Parts: sequence; C-alpha cells; structure tokens
Amino acid sequence: MPSPPSPLLRWGLVFLACPVPLEDEQKVDLVRLAAHAYFTDTGEVHFDWGSLRGTVRAASDTVSLGSFCGQRFTAEVHRAEGAANVSFLVAEPFLRESRQPVAEA
Repeated sequence: MPSPPSPLLRWGLVFLACPVPLEDEQKVDLVRLAAHAYFTDTGEVHFDWGSLRGTVRAASDTVSLGSFCGQRFTAEVHRAEGAANVSFLVAEPFLRESRQPVAEA
C-alpha cells in the first residue's frame, strides 16, 4: 500500500488557458493565485494590481486534461481594455507504487 503524501512537501502542475494579452509576469501571478487557492482550499481570491483586477474562483470539483486530473479555477480579469475570463487546471499528481514486474533487458 502506498504511503500518504507528506504534508511538508506538495507539488503540482498548473495549466493556464489565457485568451487575454497579459504580460508574462501577470500570467505567473495569476497561476500563483490559483495554486495558492488550491493548496489552501480557498474557493475565491480577489486581486487588485492597479491595471489588472478581478477574482480567481474554484469552478468545479475535478476535471481532466489528458492524463491529468485536478481542480478547475477561473479568473474574471478586468483591464482597461475590458473584461475576460482565464481558466486554470491545478493538478497534484501522486506517485503510486507499481505492482507490475519489471522487465529485464
């Protein structure tokens, strides 16, 4: 039986779908907010960075993207040019113990 993940070390992947022309730093900051919301089990995070403001929200329980499953988040982003929605998938993969025999070369 695999051991449970350590509470001191958690890692994951965040996928971002951003149809809005944002600076790379703004995209990274939005990804950080979504990851923080996931790891702290927060349903909603507000942000106001001057030229960019909005809310990151948990949008569903679990969704799949290929072989990755995780929590979906959306962000309603307000800029001077108008508002748009950005989507995130935060996946926290766990290594599982393999019970399959290892083939020898």
